[in-house]
Amino acid sequence: MSTTATATTLLLLSLLLTSRARGADADDDYSGFVYAGCSQGRYASGTQYASDVDSVLTSVANTAPNSPYDNFTSPTSNSVAALYQCRSDLPASVCSTCVRSAISRLSSLCAWATGGAVQLRACFVRYGNDTFVGRQDTAVLFKKCGGSPGDAGGAAMRDSALGALVAAAAPTAGGGYRAGGSGGVQAMSQCVGDLAAKACSDCVSAAAGQLKSGCGYATAGEVYLGKCYARFWGNGGGGFSSGATGNGKHGERLVVAVAAAVSSLPWLI
Repeated sequence: MSTTATATTLLLLSLLLTSRARGADADDDYSGFVYAGCSQGRYASGTQYASDVDSVLTSVANTAPNSPYDNFTSPTSNSVAALYQCRSDLPASVCSTCVRSAISRLSSLCAWATGGAVQLRACFVRYGNDTFVGRQDTAVLFKKCGGSPGDAGGAAMRDSALGALVAAAAPTAGGGYRAGGSGGVQAMSQCVGDLAAKACSDCVSAAAGQLKSGCGYATAGEVYLGKCYARFWGNGGGGFSSGATGNGKHGERLVVAVAAAVSSLPWLI
């Protein structure tokens, strides 16, 4: 895990995902909310910092239709940076729509915050002046396990599918999207494009380890780290249930919010 020396305390925001009894990757709500984080520092309207934030986020919105990943830095002494990462197996139109939705979320959730980030189902956007671009971050920000009750055989297939993600050669562009499967279980992962190939593999390995150790016999799960995420689900549509219905605790939503210092951005998850 990267150093947390400059981080501050997290505050808790809504961590609710609308759960559906479906496969984790089927008919996905690509702009569905996962988590958001905002710095405790604030800037004022009409300042150079405000102009810099608008500039880098505008660049993000304008570039998303053409590339699944990019980053930008303001030319002023504020050094405000922004990056975005879309799930790089999806069409450019999905990326563009998701990124614009993420920026809109940032504007409402992190208004006037000096740094902020939002993760939607198919994209991630972050801005700030805390030199986060190019830095590894394997801190756990969001984890969820669910689906119908499974068994040891399903867990073994899950572990194998996640292992295939770790073993896969890191793509050279697009942020390192990987997919794998074993028997009746599918898995995928996505890194942020500022990570080198080894750093992406290390992040995916950490994410896979979290799902293997934390999801028991659940038939679906996902975990989001600072610079990557991973998901698994059963081919039979073993997605997340509503939590209010289902046969026992295995069908309930499990959300773990790590309200602690993470990297250099004071997250508000």
